[in-house]
Formats: sequence, structure tokens, C-alpha cells
Amino acid sequence: MSTFEGVLYGIVLACLVYLAVVFALDLVLALVAFGENRTRIREAEAEDYATIAASRFTIPVSIIAPMRDEEVVAVSVVDALLAIEYPELEVIIVNDGSSDATLDILLAEYGLQQIERFPRRVYETGLVRAVYRSTTDPRLTVVDKETVGVKADAVNCGLNFARYRYVCCVDGDTIYHRDALLRSMRRAIRDPGTVIGITSQIEVATRPEIPYGQDGGLLRSPVLQVFQHLEYLRAFLNDRLAWSRLSFMLCTSGAFMLYRRDVLDEVGGFSNNFSCEDIELTFRVHERFLREKRPYQIVAMPEAVGRTEGPSRHGSLISQRARWQRVILETTWEYRRMFLNPKYGRFGLLGFPFLVLSEVLAPFMEALGVTTLVVAALLGLVSWTQWALLVGVMSFANAGLTVLAIRLEDVATRSYRVRDLLWLIALSPLEIVFYRPPLLWAHAQGVVGFARGDRSWERFDRNERSA
Repeated sequence: MSTFEGVLYGIVLACLVYLAVVFALDLVLALVAFGENRTRIREAEAEDYATIAASRFTIPVSIIAPMRDEEVVAVSVVDALLAIEYPELEVIIVNDGSSDATLDILLAEYGLQQIERFPRRVYETGLVRAVYRSTTDPRLTVVDKETVGVKADAVNCGLNFARYRYVCCVDGDTIYHRDALLRSMRRAIRDPGTVIGITSQIEVATRPEIPYGQDGGLLRSPVLQVFQHLEYLRAFLNDRLAWSRLSFMLCTSGAFMLYRRDVLDEVGGFSNNFSCEDIELTFRVHERFLREKRPYQIVAMPEAVGRTEGPSRHGSLISQRARWQRVILETTWEYRRMFLNPKYGRFGLLGFPFLVLSEVLAPFMEALGVTTLVVAALLGLVSWTQWALLVGVMSFANAGLTVLAIRLEDVATRSYRVRDLLWLIALSPLEIVFYRPPLLWAHAQGVVGFARGDRSWERFDRNERSA
């Protein structure tokens, strides 16, 4: 073996060791998530939701939903938010400089009338042009503002108008279930002094306004959307449930994150300086409370609270995931002082290193692996039989983690049709071959964007709707 071949062999071995370590950690997290899922399901079965829904002592919640060019789904989203079953809530829609008919549609649909309402002005945001209140449902407020190009600014604008102790920040393209707040807020209601943040599972769909079952089920959904569904299941159930159990929640999803209002004010609200707002805020809250040695919990719930729109085209998917990769790199670099720092407890010693290993290093290991394969193939050093065997092992190992997540979801909800369960299981081994390649490209674009200092928000166009 020549020196060059020895180097290639060493790189391949390093990549295999990396894959084995990440898989082992993912498997441990999945097993931890099983225990957490069982605990939360038992709690939910024993919970008296009727009492929570009827009690005047239930903590009120302000829901903030930024919208920008959401004319296709705006009414469906607002209807779902107003239909949430909860004793006391307010819905604040922030029209973030929409260039389409979003505001006009809301004005007509909900009988909006312009009012004089003065915000607290805790956060500096884009100029507020007008404030409206619904004549059909006084819980609905619509704030029309000029955009500065980032979602965080719109959420901060909503915070200036929010009145209640807990704030639920959601996406303007997501349809939320009626019991979303009842199921998620139960942890905060039991311990409002300690539980400062809550996130919960979000499902992905091509057209989220159509309920599961009425859309033909997953068997009739585009394959790209089904692969995203599988990815979301792993992210929310295998990962976030385990992070919650181990007390190092790494990211409260921007599609559904509940925080105590005083905590948001204390850390300065959402930052405009990052590609996304959710993971950076989670890190900032951890840093503050751990540095000051204050007791707190940021938890994840297993129940699905809504359905968000996933990209139906590969180009849109790559653009979205590149932005996600950028914000991971931005956040870990910004808070690098927490990495392996005993001062930050489990978050610094366990959670942060896991994120660095599984997400920060991943694009570089992927690029290294692909480059090595191409070079070795050009030199005729690849045994394609062994390579195919390795891909097969990786595919079924990943499928094992996916099936664990499917099992967690099915145990909690029992909502899947049998044929959809079988379809999910059948597709899971194919994810590495048909779904991961565009994600590899997205990760590479994310790294390049981070190196260039790109902070843009590449919002994908809404999926096509048939009449």
C-alpha cells in the first residue's frame, strides 16, 4: 500500500468511526426518549383537561404568529388559532410587510377595524403602520408593520403587544390543533416557577390545512414530504424528548415554542443577528440561567400540536436546510464558551458536544467522505460490493432509529392508518439513498453561507394548491 492509499484508508476509517459514534449516541437518545415518552403519556392519561379548560386560574397565553406573504393559508391558520380550546388567550398576527393580499384578506375575513393601541415598546422593531382588532372575535389583534427581513423582528413586535404571562410563538404557515395549548401548558401549570420554556412536536405536510386522513393519508402524499415527515419524527421524538429528559434542550422549535414572558424580557427577546431565531434563543436562555445558577426547565412534549408546510420541491428544501445549517454554525460559534465548560452543567458537557459532533462536524465529514470516495473510485481502489454493503448497513441502521420514532408516535396517538404505518416503515431504509443526497448539498451550502456571513431568510414559495 502506497502512502497515498494509506491516507485514503485512514480517512475512510475515521469516517466510519464517526458514523458509529453518532449512531450509538442517537440510539442512546432514542432509548432515553422511550422512557420520557412513557412518562408523559401516563401523565396525559391522568390529566384532567376539562378542569384546566374550565378553570379561571389556568395561566393565560398570548399567541404570536408572524405572517409575510401568506395569502394562501392566512385564513386557515388564523381560524385554527382562534379555535384552540383554552380558557384565556389572545392571538396576535404580525403582518410583516406582506407584498401580497395577506392583510386585505384578514381585513375582510375578520372584520378588522383600526384601533389606537399603544405597545410597551420593550423592543425596537420595524415601524408599526397600523393596529387592528377583529369585530367578530375580540381575541384577535393584527399588527401591520414594515419588514426588516427577519422573523425575529416580527416576533419582538408581537411581544410589545402581548399581555399575558406565557407567550406562544408560532409560524404563520402552520395549522394548530384545538388541544395544542391544553396539552403543552400542563407542565407549566403544574410548576410555573420552574418550567420557563416548552416545545412540542410539529408534523409536516404539503397542505397542512387539510387534516390527516382527509388528504388521503401518507400513502398518497409526495415521497419528498413523507421523508420530511420521518425526519421530523426523529427530531422531535427521538431527540427533543431525550434532551428534555436529560435537561439539555438544544432547540425549542420556532414553529411552536412557549416561554414565560418575563424570561424573554430578561434575555432581551429574539435576536435579529442570526439566520433563525429559535436555537439561538434557547442557547441564550440556558446561558443566562446556568451562569446565574437558577433552577429552571425547558421541556418537550410528545404530542403533536400542529401541521406545518414542508417544501414540495428539492430546491426549496435545500434552501431551507442550508439556512438551518447556517444558524447551527452561527449559534455554536457565538456560544463557544459554553462548550465542555463545567460551569454550564449538562448543557455544556453533554448537550453542546453532541450538537457539535452530530451537526457542526457533519458537513465536513460528509464532504470528506464524498471526496474520498470519488478519488478512490478514480484510482480504481473501491470495492463496489463492499461499498454497497456499507450503504445497506447504514440505511437499515438509520431505518432502525426511524422505526423507533414511528413507534413513539404511534404509542402516543394511535392515529396512523395501518397502511400508512407500513408505508413509513418501507420507506425508512431508502432515506439515505433518495433523501440524504440533497441534504448533503444543503449542508455544504450552509457552511459556505456561514463563512460568507449570510443572514438572509430564504422563505420558500407556498406549495401549489389545486382549485
